[in-house]
Amino acid sequence: MRAGEPEHVRQQKTIGFTDLKRWLRHRHPMIYLDRVLDYEPGSHLTSLLSVSGQLDVVAGHFPERAIYPASHLSQAFAQSGIILYQLSTAPLEDDELTLIGSMKSRFTRVVVPGDQVVFHVKAESIRGATFVFSCRATVSDQTAAMFKGTLVKVGVKDLGEQLW
Repeated sequence: MRAGEPEHVRQQKTIGFTDLKRWLRHRHPMIYLDRVLDYEPGSHLTSLLSVSGQLDVVAGHFPERAIYPASHLSQAFAQSGIILYQLSTAPLEDDELTLIGSMKSRFTRVVVPGDQVVFHVKAESIRGATFVFSCRATVSDQTAAMFKGTLVKVGVKDLGEQLW
């Protein structure tokens, strides 16, 4: 957006699934996002998770009533934050990771197969290697969850003995 240009004139920025994977260290089956719908570095990011009844986690949680796990929604929130943090600063180096420093969450609606969860992430502050962010997750414009979290960027060498 140019100085003095109205907000509605700004073009949406999207990231498809193939490019999205470049921003995450995660790999299948730990990538929860399908697409970034919009973002503005240092400000916000909107991402999408499409829930399918074919997912293994849905088949086992619970067999008699399929519910997408809140822990997986939390991970999708964190991945959205990781992408926004990098877009706002710089891509991670090969020897760097992001760790969740803290997270508060509240779940207000179950998520089931067929739902599309939209994560509305806002950057709260960036101070060096620490990123504070918040999010409202919606399904059909209804709030499904709210999150507030902190990410910390660390060097792999700073994690101590590497048993992996």
